[in-house]
Amino acid sequence: METSLVDAKLSGNWASKVIAACALAITFAFAAAPNAWSETTLPFPRPAAIQPNVDFWVDVFTKYSNHDFVIMDRDNVQRIYHVFILPGDGRPTATDIEWANSYLKTKYGDILNRLASGREPADDDEREIAAMFKGEPPSAYAAAAQNLRVQEGLREDFHDGLLRSKYYTPSMERIFRSAGLPPELVTLASVESGFHSASRSSAGAVGIWQFTRDTGKHYMKITRYHDDRLSPERETLAAAKLLRSNYDTLGDWPLAITAYNYGTGGVSRAAGIYGGDYSEMVQHYQGPHFGFAVKNYYAEFLAALQVHRDEEKYFPGIEDEPAIRPAPIKTDFAPKRARKAHASHSVHQASAKTRSTKTHHSKKTLAQKT
Repeated sequence: METSLVDAKLSGNWASKVIAACALAITFAFAAAPNAWSETTLPFPRPAAIQPNVDFWVDVFTKYSNHDFVIMDRDNVQRIYHVFILPGDGRPTATDIEWANSYLKTKYGDILNRLASGREPADDDEREIAAMFKGEPPSAYAAAAQNLRVQEGLREDFHDGLLRSKYYTPSMERIFRSAGLPPELVTLASVESGFHSASRSSAGAVGIWQFTRDTGKHYMKITRYHDDRLSPERETLAAAKLLRSNYDTLGDWPLAITAYNYGTGGVSRAAGIYGGDYSEMVQHYQGPHFGFAVKNYYAEFLAALQVHRDEEKYFPGIEDEPAIRPAPIKTDFAPKRARKAHASHSVHQASAKTRSTKTHHSKKTLAQKT
């Protein structure tokens, strides 16, 4: 997430739309009732262009387990070449996941490249793939070979995230309502961390709302010895402020939610090229780091929202399962030198007490002998 709210050079109608949206947001902030959006009519549009992506993520969240590895086209998620089921029990290890990713990309990359060379399909796998490209030139196979992605199923993780959300959602929704946000927006935490307060990403993002240190410092106290990102309440307040700011700047929720992942300035620049049209932006923009994760972020949110609102359909019996209560997490940390000093002081005290006791006994013994 990028923190700087860049004043993009927006042209024509797009600039007018942003100004109008800001004015509307200011009016709303003063006049809106706590329940500004009804439970049935949500302010989150579903553009037809991303509906296949929404459907794909619903399947990833509810249909495919963590032993299912889906090999598909990253820009056309409807084009699924195969769902590989990793044998064995228990959660796949990092080595298992790396192996599945390499195996599938190698196998299907080779198939696509063979078909690109003009060869006739040699087996059922190749015939099935060739049928997906009916009417397309051989060059389409070569392009597809460079566009493979493997997605692991998340059914188990999403199920547990739903149970964690039962604990957090009531207080989070109150915070979002107070900020003038639709309470259903809390579901974004499912995409960020699965409502896991101890979550840490490889990029250094921390907590349920996955703030990086640089972004988080604009909204929370984060030092070497204290981190508000580990406080679900404080981080939720920060997320509400950032999302509110995104919406006020960009004027609609598809862009504002995408900006939570890509940064407000980045989305503002990208959307400006397409007159503020979210669908055009995600289909055509090729800017730096605007990849699969960013393009699918809003679709993932819509998919998560769909599952949350009808969780019993996707996970029968889950309504009767208890919420997962998180273990307490400290936001304060003693400095290493302080910990060492404290430990050294404790050892010193214990050592001194032992010496004192030994000396006392020694004197007593000498006195008795005298």
